[in-house]
Amino acid sequence: MISYRKLAMRVLGHSPVSAVKTARRSTAKRAAALTLTAALVVGMTLPAFAQDWFIENGDITISAGENGNNVTQGSTTKENDTDTVIKSKGSSTASSNTVTIDAGEGKTVNVTLDNVNIDTSETGEAAVSVTGSGNTNIELNGNNTLTSGGWHAGLEHNKETDSEGNETSGTLTITDTDKNGSLAATGGNYGGAGIGGGNIEDAGKLEITGGTITATGGLDGAGIGGGGSGGDADITISGGTITAIGGTDPWQRPYAIGGAGIGSGGANGNSTVTITGDAVIKEAIGGNGCSGIGGGYAGECDVTISGDAVIKHAEGGVQSAGIGGGGWDTIGTVTIKDNAQINNSTGSAGAAGIGSGVHGDVTVTIEGNSTIDNATGGSDGAGIGGGYASLGDVTIEGNVTIKNAQGGAGAAGIGGGSDAETKDDGTGNRIVIRSNEDGSPTINATGGVPEVDDDGNVISAGGAAIGSGASLPDKNGDVAPEADADITIEGKVTINATGGGDVAIGDSINGETQFSGLQVGTTITRRNAKGDDVSQPGDVVREQAPTETEAAEAPSTGSVEVERPVTVEGLYVTNVLGKQITHTCTQNGTTLTIRANGIVASAHLTLGMVRTLKAQGVKTLVFTTLLSRSTTVSVDALLAAEPDAPDETAVVWTHTGPRAALTIGGADHSALLK
Repeated sequence: MISYRKLAMRVLGHSPVSAVKTARRSTAKRAAALTLTAALVVGMTLPAFAQDWFIENGDITISAGENGNNVTQGSTTKENDTDTVIKSKGSSTASSNTVTIDAGEGKTVNVTLDNVNIDTSETGEAAVSVTGSGNTNIELNGNNTLTSGGWHAGLEHNKETDSEGNETSGTLTITDTDKNGSLAATGGNYGGAGIGGGNIEDAGKLEITGGTITATGGLDGAGIGGGGSGGDADITISGGTITAIGGTDPWQRPYAIGGAGIGSGGANGNSTVTITGDAVIKEAIGGNGCSGIGGGYAGECDVTISGDAVIKHAEGGVQSAGIGGGGWDTIGTVTIKDNAQINNSTGSAGAAGIGSGVHGDVTVTIEGNSTIDNATGGSDGAGIGGGYASLGDVTIEGNVTIKNAQGGAGAAGIGGGSDAETKDDGTGNRIVIRSNEDGSPTINATGGVPEVDDDGNVISAGGAAIGSGASLPDKNGDVAPEADADITIEGKVTINATGGGDVAIGDSINGETQFSGLQVGTTITRRNAKGDDVSQPGDVVREQAPTETEAAEAPSTGSVEVERPVTVEGLYVTNVLGKQITHTCTQNGTTLTIRANGIVASAHLTLGMVRTLKAQGVKTLVFTTLLSRSTTVSVDALLAAEPDAPDETAVVWTHTGPRAALTIGGADHSALLK
């Protein structure tokens, strides 16, 4: 009888095969398969895996491959190395061999430095050089030391451009994903940055996201940034703990220019520095003529410190700010925002703690929830603002805390450096302090003491706590007027101001600046250098007790309305030129107060707005400006003056010094004012 298996095979068109034949056929198939596999292996590239490369075995060159790195050392080349790790063999003796990384356009090279020790100071080469239009990521494991020679940076990344000057180089990023890596990078004695450009070279784009890093520039190279002789820099630091020391002259020649701690190198270099995330700058020290963080000598700088970044110590070299401008005519900006914290920023002789160096022009903005523990100017430099002969341009806004802004001799705590002059266009020192939706600022500022000459004779007044620095005598003994101080304070603030001379907030020409219309809770304390209270009307704004009428109208629960900020839609205030200026509105019970920080000012409403305010329970309007008594008008009386006028009828309430006027639809109704 035929089996079901044989029957099924026949139905399917197959003939049964004996076990012996099956075994023979299987053996033949295996042999054929092995032969085919061998042929395929010969004709294909197998994937490459991680390999350690020891620097003692020779120079290493790395470029981007199709699926990894192409690595060459001596006569050995490995393609598509997927995890390139460079190591030292554990010897404490540094190797003089080098690493060159070339990332092609559109490519990325990833390299790990694992306890590498390279010293090329004798050969004059770069320990590690990064080039190419692509990007390079260097991960740090263990303790790595790179010391270069000659004109080269310790970890070199020079900016490359095409024939039209467009940047073609990629970005060098230093990472420490495992949080176990460090790097000490030292530039050559002839102007190499610690990390960045070689001498006379701009640094390409640099990013640091982690690692414990110490970078030291050679001669006039930056610690992190541009090479000597004016190297530019574009730097972003978003993580890690950083120590950056700008170059100094190893031969100690007088007046030799150094490099910024973090920023540009030497003279005439430009820098863009962003410090953000959770980066910690343990120390940033500038060489002669260069800032701790920011500009070199006579260059440009734009510094932004944001996120949760912490600057523990920044210090400028001679004539240079701790954070901001280098010596002599450096221009630019410093912005400190978010939750950034500055523990200490110190300017050298002639420079601000935060702001300008000598003869500089750096604008400072501090906002958000930032904290400045200590900003100290060198002699003639403001704590925050201008250096010697430099005007201050400072804006402080929001929930900012400034624990100590200390001016150097003759300079303001916040504002101008000593011997600054009002510009030909009338611009003097400009300081704006205001609260906003983030909160209100708390500020302690102290003006610098009077300057003395070599014989101990006093030659200047002291600087204001907030405002202008003092003028110095010229070679003939003549003293020019101080620069004006244009100071705006708005909203709710807490300020403790102690002048280094007679003026706490203002300048010696106009004396103490008065402010009106500040919000409830404001406290401004002023003292001169002798400790005398020089406070002004409007410096302290308390919660106002209700009038008898308001008390009678208060709810039976006994609760009392307190003054609170409000917004009146469509209301605006103009100055004598008809330009809109800032104003505030507050309401206390049934009284609404409009405040403007101007001498000549007009509040603009409409009858429709007044009718809306009445419907909201407002019974009295008050308008307050500088140098004018507050004037008051009854809402009912105002509406009764023109009862049939349409809602769009203009109501203009004007203060001109001590005089006040009120018009409704162009008709004079000043008699309604009280």
